[in-house]
Formats: sequence, structure tokens, C-alpha cells
Amino acid sequence: MSVSIVQYYGDQTSKCGYCTGTDCSKSHGMHAYRLTCDDYQELIDRGWRRCGNYCYKPQNDITCCPCYTIKCDALEFKLTKSNKRILRRMNKFLRDGKREPSEQQQQTAGESKTADDADVGVGVNASDPQPQLPDKKPSVINVEQVESLAAEMKSACPAPGLDVTAGKGDPAASLSVSNKCKTLISNLNPPRKKAKQMRLERRQAKLGAPLEQPSHTKTLKQEKSLKDFLAAPCETDKHHLKHQTTEDAPDMGYGSFHHQYWLDGKLIAVGVIDILPGSVSSVYFFYDPDYSFLSLGTYGSLREIDLVQTIAERVPALKYYYMGFYIHSCPKMRYKGKLSASYLLCPETYVWVPLTDAVRSKLDVEKYQRLNPDATAKDVNEFLNQHLNDVMLLLDAKTCVSYNSFVQLTGVVGDRDVIIEYSKLVGRVCAQRMLFVNMS
Repeated sequence: MSVSIVQYYGDQTSKCGYCTGTDCSKSHGMHAYRLTCDDYQELIDRGWRRCGNYCYKPQNDITCCPCYTIKCDALEFKLTKSNKRILRRMNKFLRDGKREPSEQQQQTAGESKTADDADVGVGVNASDPQPQLPDKKPSVINVEQVESLAAEMKSACPAPGLDVTAGKGDPAASLSVSNKCKTLISNLNPPRKKAKQMRLERRQAKLGAPLEQPSHTKTLKQEKSLKDFLAAPCETDKHHLKHQTTEDAPDMGYGSFHHQYWLDGKLIAVGVIDILPGSVSSVYFFYDPDYSFLSLGTYGSLREIDLVQTIAERVPALKYYYMGFYIHSCPKMRYKGKLSASYLLCPETYVWVPLTDAVRSKLDVEKYQRLNPDATAKDVNEFLNQHLNDVMLLLDAKTCVSYNSFVQLTGVVGDRDVIIEYSKLVGRVCAQRMLFVNMS
């Protein structure tokens, strides 16, 4: 059976990627050696988000730019006029192979657009900064060996697993649109290590020439962000979750996938997504700036919503599209709230609240809000001190015990306060299900 294995780092302070302030971004962090699908779904429903093996949860009440988890109900989603215009533009380009005259002047993704036409992809590439990773290195463990130790202590039913250190699988699904002039193919593929390395080399080679053009500052930043994102997995497959299927899973299974967009044999865009038991979570999206006139960022989001709608026909519970964080205090990040049927996660009770004009008005007045209008509501998944004895600890490479057993064996309370803080942040369910690495 698969068991989530994590090491908690505690409070983190870093430069903010949104307001660019120094030492003002506050969060909690932990390293994930392995995550099950169910556990990661639980975590993102409590405000956590992953960047490779690193998981972080903003401290919204004290950080400079509060980050609210945002999701869209794909079954309630309605296309706007702007969405329809982007789809028509794409279909016309595929049919005729020509750009509209008004688009000839838009050479890069960084050129100004109206707020209604703002390309989601521009924000994803340029404005969704990766978190600053802590200097602390995680303890070295044998994940397979530790998982076997934990399995001996647990009798729970197996859950679909996500291994943040590897990603393998066979191509599972594809969507295509074709005509006599152009062909755009969107493939949903679990990443393979060798193929990934080849794609990295090809993309880096293609990015070489544009990086020498100093005139397009915003495009340069986007391409640098892309190169950093692609270069990081070279040491390990840390950006990819293990592909795994279960009887009740969608056809492509659960895990991390590359949603690829091909045009006449050329890769022009890639969406990195996590498919989880209750959602499709958008991790990253990047595209060839030569095709920015197609608003590929927004188009990619629409295709990912369409993917959720397709999956929901087989797995009704998987109907949500997660877009990461909504940062109202950062105007350039408000585009995520433009999708209809969007909801924000209350940072205190962890219930979903519709993103309405009334909520926006409250955020205009004060950047941190409880969001849940019910002042008496509490976190139903709250971890209490009475649950502490059930938390599983990894003490060394061969010792995995519950906290209660640890106290009985050693006669000391250990890092009790740290374990309680971690458990309250991940919630009772995950605290009792995941393995806490407590190695000195």
C-alpha cells in the first residue's frame, strides 16, 4: 500500500513574487517524499500547494499578499464572450492558416490587452512565481523501505498513490482538431523520463535565439521562468507524480500529466496538470511566444476545463478545476477570478465560498478575510491534541512508531509542539494518515 511521507520545515520567510517585497512572504513548508492522491487532494483543500517535492501553505493572516486557493466547478462553467472569441479565433486559424489583420501587430505575449481579453497563460508564465525553496535539506531516507515499515502499522484500505520522485505511464488520452490546412493535437501523456529529457533539450535549443533579443522584456522573463521550471527536474523527476490507476479512476488514471498542444508536428504549448480524485489541478502552463496571438494560455484553460467535464462523465466526483492561488491584492493575478462558477477557500474553516462581487468588495477593503460568512462555523477536520497519539513518526531508517508508542518507549515528549503545529495545518485526516519524518 502507498503511504504519504513528509518532513515538516516549519515557518518560512522569503521574498514575495507578487509584490516583490523582501522577507515579507510568510508560509509553512514541508518536503514530500511521497504523496497519495487522496492526501494531496486533502492538502490542497486546506490551502496547500506543491512545487515539485516541496509543499507550502501561505500564512494568509500575516503574509504580504494573501493567497486564496481558487477552483472552478467545470459543470457549472459558462463561456464568456471573450472565451467564445478566443475559440473562434483558434478555429479560424486552424481552418485558414492565417492570422487576423488586427493580430498582426501583436508579436509577443507581453503586449497590452484589455482586461477582458487578458491571456491566462501570460499570468501563468510570468506572474505565478515558484516559491523560494528553503535552504534546509530533507533527511535522506529509502522511500520504499520506509513505506514498507509504515504499511506494517496500517490496516487502512489502499489509496491511489502519487510518487513525487518518479513518473511513468503510457499515453492515456488525446484530443484532436484537424482540417485541410492545419492540425492541432492536444495529447494527455504521463511524462516519461527519457522523452522528458529530450523535450527539455529541444525546448532549450529553441529558446536560445529569443533569449538573445533584449527588446521584449516580458517575454524574456517568461522564457527564463520556463527554462528554470524545465531545468529543475534534471536531477530527479520531482515535478511529476506517479501515474497510477484504480477501478474507479478515470481512463488515464491519477497522477501528473503533460497536456501537449501540437501544430503540424510542432509542440507549441504544454500544460502541466495533476489529476486527483476530486479535481484537475493546473500546475503550470507555457507556450511558444510566436503563437501568443492565439491566447494559448486562456485556450489551454478552456481545454483543461473541457477535460474535467469529460472525466466527470465517468467519475462524477471529479468535477473541479483548480487554478492555484487567487491573489486579490495583486491586480495582475485577479484574472483567475474571471472564470464563471469560481470559488475561494476560506483560510479558517476550509469551506468553499462563491467568488462574488461582494467578496471582491470585502477584499478591496481588507486583503485578509475569513470569507466564510458564518461566524460560528469551525473547521470540521480540525486536529485536536487528543488526536496526537495516532500520529505516525519515522525516527530512523528502521523505526516507525505512533507518537503514543514513542512517548511510552522513550519517556520524553520529543518535538510535541512542532508535531501539533504540523498536524493542525494538514488537518486531522492527513495527520493520522501521513508519516511524519522526525529524524534528528
